[in-house]
Amino acid sequence: MAKTRTTTSHYEVQKLRRSDWLQFWKDNQRTIITEESVEMVDTPRRMKRGVMVSADGDVPSLNLDANLHSIEPDTVSTIHRHSWDAIMFIIEGTGWTEVQGRRYDWRPWDTVYLPGGQWHRHGGSGPTPARYVTFSVQPLVELLGLATIEDGGDTPFEDLQGGALSAAQMLGADPYSRRVSRLSDLQTAASETRILTPYEDVPFRVTPRGARSGFLVDSSLGYTTGGITAVMHQLAPGLYQSKHRHGGEAWLYCVKGEGYSVIDDERVDWKAGDLVIVDHWAWHQHFNASETDVSSIIRVHNFDTLYFAMGALLAPLNLFEEPEKLDAPPNVESIEWPDVDQGRPDA
Repeated sequence: MAKTRTTTSHYEVQKLRRSDWLQFWKDNQRTIITEESVEMVDTPRRMKRGVMVSADGDVPSLNLDANLHSIEPDTVSTIHRHSWDAIMFIIEGTGWTEVQGRRYDWRPWDTVYLPGGQWHRHGGSGPTPARYVTFSVQPLVELLGLATIEDGGDTPFEDLQGGALSAAQMLGADPYSRRVSRLSDLQTAASETRILTPYEDVPFRVTPRGARSGFLVDSSLGYTTGGITAVMHQLAPGLYQSKHRHGGEAWLYCVKGEGYSVIDDERVDWKAGDLVIVDHWAWHQHFNASETDVSSIIRVHNFDTLYFAMGALLAPLNLFEEPEKLDAPPNVESIEWPDVDQGRPDA
């Protein structure tokens, strides 16, 4: 039997490991990824993919990833499933996504949710290629040792292998029966989650922080996700959103317009197609650089699971902070906003 022989205590080993881990985070932290810096390459799924942030493109992350995708007209991808949640936001073109055998048609600025463990494939249906961006919690799931992916090729959904099923509910009040019943309820809720948010159904509201915002994917809309959520913020011409900071990253993808973010007193300029990553605990504020057009940005984070747990573990440390008096534009409610569809591409 082999024996470990070392003169280094666990104290030194753990200190070095933690230091290396933090250095890995710092070495790979990004603030902005421009659309033109992303190389689109062919994949075996009959689609093109470009890595914005992902270890697949040597741009690793610890929590979220982001990728660009395109599919040609009258093309159908292979079918696959993975153990992590993902969100698709349609940039241009028309097409459809099949989830667990059910088809959902989409057009520009619609949002599609891809639940972990559910088979899905995509198709292009318009006269031009369709493009969309995806965000997922793949890096976090991989970090936990739970990341798996299966590719079903062109197999019809009916012939594919089903996923692992939790045991049916038990009537007992003992701890084991309660656990089985709780997990059965969670699996049922996940299987009934909402999949598609048409852009015209997004409930936009002006917030005290100065933006007009609407959820794209959130439990309030009927989604049952593993914690990933998305909201679109619209900044009025020449205006801005109130400053704040929080634990965990915030990922911002510019859908339309141009503007800039001030992150810990440093200005970061962005335009349509760019991705901005706001590091944890960084004070940040977003500005519309146009005096005539709305700027629309999508904010994605994983607050509803990872950060909720962090909040409990780190309490009384506050994971969300903003000035006592919000530094939002004055008279936010009286702003005359342009049409909410301004700049939406034709289908």
